[in-house]
Amino acid sequence: MAGLIYGLLTFDDDQQALNFAVAASCLKHTIKGDANLVSVGEVEKLMGGDGSGRVSR
Repeated sequence: MAGLIYGLLTFDDDQQALNFAVAASCLKHTIKGDANLVSVGEVEKLMGGDGSGRVSR
């Protein structure tokens, strides 16, 4: 939900906001636990078409 809220506050286009939320959710599911430890840049990289799913740390 936080990804969607951030997307709605950041992007003018509702579809872009939804894309951000989905990408954030997908990356979150690669991390054990409750906290989403990915950065905005990592989410935007996945939104841009990098389907590797790799998180740069």
